[in-house]
Amino acid sequence: MMKLIKKIGIGLTATIMVLSPLLPNLSQMQTVLATKKKAKAKGKVTLLKNDYVYDKLGHKIKLKQLPGGGYKVPVNFTIDSKKGFVTTDADINDDEMANSYSYYGTKKINGQKYYQLANHYYLNEAAVLLQNKHNTKKNKLVLGHNSIVYNQNGTATGKKLPKNAIVAYQGKIKAAKKEPKYFFYEDDWARHLQIKYLPTRQIKKKQYYSLGRGHYINAANVSYINGHVARYHGTATATVLHKTYTTSVNYVAFKHNLKPGQKIKVDLTVIPYADDGFAGYLYRLHDHHQEYIDQSSISLGKNLPIVNYEDLIYTFVRPLSGDSVELYDTTGAAINKKIQKPKYGDLTVDGLMYLWVPSENKAELFYHCLNYDDQSVFDDQLPAAPEEPDSDKPTKKKLVYGNNLLKASDVKYISGLKLKPINSAKEAENDQKVASEADKQELVQLFNDGKNKYTNSPYSDLLVNYGCALVNASLVLRNNKATVAQVKEAVWYIKTTITQFRTMSYPLGD
Repeated sequence: MMKLIKKIGIGLTATIMVLSPLLPNLSQMQTVLATKKKAKAKGKVTLLKNDYVYDKLGHKIKLKQLPGGGYKVPVNFTIDSKKGFVTTDADINDDEMANSYSYYGTKKINGQKYYQLANHYYLNEAAVLLQNKHNTKKNKLVLGHNSIVYNQNGTATGKKLPKNAIVAYQGKIKAAKKEPKYFFYEDDWARHLQIKYLPTRQIKKKQYYSLGRGHYINAANVSYINGHVARYHGTATATVLHKTYTTSVNYVAFKHNLKPGQKIKVDLTVIPYADDGFAGYLYRLHDHHQEYIDQSSISLGKNLPIVNYEDLIYTFVRPLSGDSVELYDTTGAAINKKIQKPKYGDLTVDGLMYLWVPSENKAELFYHCLNYDDQSVFDDQLPAAPEEPDSDKPTKKKLVYGNNLLKASDVKYISGLKLKPINSAKEAENDQKVASEADKQELVQLFNDGKNKYTNSPYSDLLVNYGCALVNASLVLRNNKATVAQVKEAVWYIKTTITQFRTMSYPLGD
């Protein structure tokens, strides 16, 4: 054993002696390798979209599938599970840290700029919004398709720009109240979205953006403007990716099955109710406006106008002055209470109706306030529990939170569903006569049928609202002086709250 060790020792000594002239170079090589391993980042890039990553030749990086299935994906990246290509994994709409990557240099690949990320991955500049907090897309367009450059007459100049090209535009961004054909939002995630657009020039019935010096590109080929998603106000064709069905905006299934490869028209993007975090948009079918399809079920090449789930379900109004507004009862009389506007929101209403106001001898338009409790009403009391219409117990007048109204002239419409009056001014005047027993029959039936319904509903707010409708019905049925107008309103209120169990419910999550 000792002989063997000595031989090995001699061999190593000889090797070192032979290589000694090369040691300085070897040392230098080791230093270079160490430097590469511990390369210092040059800063951070913040993404405007998730995108594929590439190798130094500009090829998408594809991982090999593991023997047991799946992939070994580097930290902070994910994978296109269909083909195995690596992509970035940023939460684009979260804070800056959540959608930023360290970069270690830049490189021109096929004429376009790329940022080198970890793992020797390269990211196309088109996917980057900020470089070390500097907006790289200010006053620029990002192309989503290969684009021919035209002159002012619509004749091709012979120049062609590739997909992901970043070009400066000519013109000034303007604000708009309604979406033009091509536009963008300052913030896709705010409910009250500020519409902005870059003016276009119409050439041969198509819209073009100016690049200056008499050069133009088709507006339909632009994917980002100033780092904001470029959107198209119109109808787009989507391809169904797999067998699925349409749903309502709150995921109630329809019997409308769609097949793989089927072409459908969509016209609206919806941010759905997200109880467990955002998992993708819904898209509204152009020919079936009550039906929607999930983003994961279609392939779509255009970005459409976007709304929140709330704006397809609720109606929002705001006091014309101050942060609160007077409340009225169903006779059009002020109840000497006000409702406070939420600090970061608006008041919600679910009906519009004319009430006859005796003190003014005319009918006025009122919004029905969708208010589930007393949290925002000044000096409120809890409503009484529903009672039998024929109860002998004395009736104590209490505020029924869900059945108060706002003068339409005291508020302004902000967003959401635009309501139409459920009656006319003339009907409001004619219905001031005292209701007969025959006039109350439908309300009696609804009250008796509804007392034991929906008691197991998981939607506590909707239960409270429905309970208020029953309280209101009880009070009206026991009031010998209730008018036909009050009976009709009570019927409307119960029917509306029943409908809301279907239209205002939402996925409860896992």
